[in-house]
Amino acid sequence: MLGLFKREPLLDEDSIEWLFEAFGWSLNNFGSDAFYQHTMLITPTPKHFPGSGTSLDEMADLMMNRVKTYSGLDHWPTQSMDHHQFNGDPEDNASIHQVLLATTEGSSSNTDLIGASQSHLTLFYEPKQVGNPEVMIANFSHALMVHLAALAELPPSCKEELLPHLTEVMAVAHGFGLMLANTATPYRGGGCGNCRSPAMERIGSLSEREVAYALAIFCKLKTIPEKEVGRHLKKSLKGFFKKALVDVGDHHDALANLRAINTPSIFNKYN
Repeated sequence: MLGLFKREPLLDEDSIEWLFEAFGWSLNNFGSDAFYQHTMLITPTPKHFPGSGTSLDEMADLMMNRVKTYSGLDHWPTQSMDHHQFNGDPEDNASIHQVLLATTEGSSSNTDLIGASQSHLTLFYEPKQVGNPEVMIANFSHALMVHLAALAELPPSCKEELLPHLTEVMAVAHGFGLMLANTATPYRGGGCGNCRSPAMERIGSLSEREVAYALAIFCKLKTIPEKEVGRHLKKSLKGFFKKALVDVGDHHDALANLRAINTPSIFNKYN
């Protein structure tokens, strides 16, 4: 009978432990100082994405450049491109996979990625997603994290097949958790396949609840109140996120381990 009053876990404990470890890997590699001093909760609002373009290309550029700024990657020369305009071999520019397919194909060499960050990265977008800017913002942020991950000095804290999941946690740790949570596509089961428009959706790896839990870790570390997130979070996740904040707070040791991380920004050594 006492079992009736036990609180059911929001996620299985292995998943929760993995999310904490992935968050720690991001802080250790890319700087806890930058996280606490500069990273902020980015919202899908004109406050963080002001302005409008006169064309799809201009609007995509505006969003991409804002994402770069909030990621601390202003020094990376990039351009956005409608993926329909790409006529070359996709292997010549791995970012077409990284944006549209959310994979980690391409080089994983630190040297190669440092070179790429100093040359020119093309981040592809689906023009229909301009009408759903949260999807485009989430895709751009994840694509940049895929490139950034290859600069890490510590080996990934997961198996190779989980690298897309790891880089999504990185995007949350860089402030984009709201967009990733709002655009994570929940499982719909059977039904009408024509009711979905893949071009308007984001191809993600983490479930919407896993992203929301990672967002709760972010908010606990940054002491961001629940209401600041709730007003921008999709309705179906509000209750879960509120419970996730409590659950994260109950993981005292895991939180303490994250708070104990003290690392400088990765780019200090390249400046």
